[in-house]
This record gives sequence, structure tokens and C-alpha cells, in this order.
Amino acid sequence: MNYQSLLREDLRLLQPYQTHVVAGNVRMDCNENPFCWPEGMREELFAREIAFNRYPDGEARALREAIAAYNRVEAEEVLVGNGSDELIQIILQTFGGRGRALMIHPPTFAMYQAAAAITATSLVEVPLISGTKLDLEGMLKALAENERIKVIIICNPNNPTGSLFPREEILRLVQNTEALVIVDEAYFEFSGETLIDVIRDYPNILIMRTFSKAFGMAALRLGYVVGCRELITDLNRVRQPFNVNAFSQQAGILALKYLSAYQSQIQVLKNEIQGLYAELAQIPNIQVLPTHANFLLVHSPAARIISEKLNQAGFTTRYLGNPKGVGESFRLSAALPEENRAFLQVLKEIVINSL
Repeated sequence: MNYQSLLREDLRLLQPYQTHVVAGNVRMDCNENPFCWPEGMREELFAREIAFNRYPDGEARALREAIAAYNRVEAEEVLVGNGSDELIQIILQTFGGRGRALMIHPPTFAMYQAAAAITATSLVEVPLISGTKLDLEGMLKALAENERIKVIIICNPNNPTGSLFPREEILRLVQNTEALVIVDEAYFEFSGETLIDVIRDYPNILIMRTFSKAFGMAALRLGYVVGCRELITDLNRVRQPFNVNAFSQQAGILALKYLSAYQSQIQVLKNEIQGLYAELAQIPNIQVLPTHANFLLVHSPAARIISEKLNQAGFTTRYLGNPKGVGESFRLSAALPEENRAFLQVLKEIVINSL
């Protein structure tokens, strides 16, 4: 028997997501918080009594209450997931699927496209203008011409460009469609800009956040969405029971308890990324985009060579290929201050000697 005959035809061209970890390298490829957890948080978490032989709270009530307090909403307006990746898939399982379409603005987060393929949701792409600005008129035109578009994802700030889209443009999109508009605010803690305050004004907006970036919990896989109660109820129809483990639930609660310490880390990273931007902007033969997140997109015709040489020199960055509207590029996130200084020295030597 050829088991390949059982595979869904539309998944045959889908490639498994590849991760590349080089032991010993400075990790600047995944937009993580490089700092350790705040002092005392790890000890407090490990001291908590967690019944590992029992299923976790399937509703994650205590965690949702902590998230609600952090965002000044109600717990019933919050749904938690096993990272943003699961949440994206839940959203498309609920509102996408065969005969429906997702609209995105490339270049943007790769998992949107992957989740669309997995859920048999068609994809409509309206590229950013010059790689940094929303083509709002193009998106409105696509909506008018394609009634199959049921979900729109706006990544704000956008990954990988770091662009921050104007609030009024996103609201205009929300106001002029009956499709569900997801605003992915994974980097909110760095940008400070949110639309979470309008979830009760518009039933078709959903805000998505993560603990993986600013809160340094990428290994635990924890994210959440905030929206009107009806939206959350609909998503809960699809969400798997016990989708967030007990350890991650407790870690999320504690992270918000230690918010002040995290905010100090975040400020350091904001200063570091702006310092990196200022230094990179002075290096010939490369172009760097302004950012509202903890990462930078660097464009150069020699992006692949530079990224490979950085990797060989002990600094892992994310080579992006040739994103629409941007050109050959790689992305890097802020590391620890001393690591950033070493990175700049190595990068300058690579550019001088290779280009």
C-alpha cells in the first residue's frame, strides 16, 4: 500500500517548518527575550504545588483572570492557547476552511500561510507598499471583489519588517468589513500600541498576544487572544480541552506578577535595538529598516553571505530570502548588551572584508 495516496492533495507541497539551532551561538534569530527570568520568579514557580498527575484547569481561569487584569478586560473576553501558532490555527478552524479565504499582507509572519494551508483556507495576499506600509485601498478592493475572505490578519508591529501600522488605518479596515480582523500584537510590549480598547466597540476584531517575546517564555508556548465574549465563545467551540498545561498556566500568572521587573528588561532591549539600528545605519552596503519591535530587518544584495558568515562567527540570524517589497534580507533581534557589541564588531568586519 502506498500511504501517500492517503495524504490530502492540497498538503503535498507544504514543507515542514524548519528550525536551525547552532549550539553555542548567540541566538538573534527568533526575537526572544535574551534575559533570564526576573530574580525570584523561577524559585517561586518551582515552589508551587502543581499536580502533574492531574489534568490542568481546562478553562485556565486563574491565568485568564491575570491576563484580563493586565489588559483591563474581563476574563470572559480572554482565550489562552499553546502559543500563538495554536491560536492562529484555532481561528482558521473556526472561521476559515474550504471555500473561505484568509487575507494577509506579505511580507509577514510565515505561520499565517502555514495555518491557512493546514486548514484548507485559501490565501489572499495584498503586499505591503514598499515593504513597510499597509495597502489599505488594495485590501478594501480585495474585500469588495472576494466575498470568500472571512479572516484578515494584521501583524502590528509587523514581523519581519518591524513596521507599525497607523491605528486609524486598521480601524478603517475593521469598520468596512464583516470579516474577522485579527491584530497580532506579539510585540506590543515593545511598541506600546494596541487596539485592545476597542474590542467592545467592534465585534469583528480580535487581539492576539504572546508570552514568548517580552516575557521570555518561548519554551513554554503560551499565548492569548482578547475579543468580545461572543467571539471567545465561538473559538472555545474548537479549542481542544486542556490545551495549556498546568506549568505554563502558573508561569504565565507569575510573569504578570513580576511585570515591573520585565518592564525593566524590555526598556533595556528597546534601548539596545535602537542602538543597533543607529550603528547598522552607518555601515555601507546594507540598509536597515526602522523598528517598533525588538528586531531589525537588514537588506543587502549579499544578505545570504552575511547571514552565513555571521552564523559561522557565532551569531545566528534569520535569513529571509527575498521578501516581497524588501529584497534580499536577514532579520536579527536584540541580544544581551555585551553580545550586541560583539555582534556589531563582527558584522562590520564581515561587510568590510566581503563586500
